[in-house]
Amino acid sequence: MLKFVVASLVLVLSVAHAAADEFVGHITKFEDGKMTVQKSKGTEAPEEVTLKFDDNVKIFRSKFNKDTQKIEAGEAYEGGKDALSKQVKEHAENVKKWTKEGKKGFGPGVFASIVTNGDKVTELRVSGGGKKKEEKKKNDK
Repeated sequence: MLKFVVASLVLVLSVAHAAADEFVGHITKFEDGKMTVQKSKGTEAPEEVTLKFDDNVKIFRSKFNKDTQKIEAGEAYEGGKDALSKQVKEHAENVKKWTKEGKKGFGPGVFASIVTNGDKVTELRVSGGGKKKEEKKKNDK
């Protein structure tokens, strides 16, 4: 009987762990409690996925840990969900403008490391979109 209980517990925990996922990608849309992400898959073409996003999601600035070679959570993302939504919209407008001008070398959306549980986002680690160059220069002086 004890073996059955332990085996059941291991099965439940492994299924819960299998449902959780962490990946990197570009956030291309962010509205109405959903976000669309182009999920990076190495050298393969990115896969577009739509995920649910609720108010209790943790949003951080990302930082790269050189020792573990992984993206980790840094400081809290200033402005939270509203600021991120604004950043995604601004990036989408810039992509349209840059494409018309023939520029290359930019991502299709805001780059982030995304932690999910099933189809729900539980944590975001956002890269870029920080202070403007002028603000950085002022702060450095």
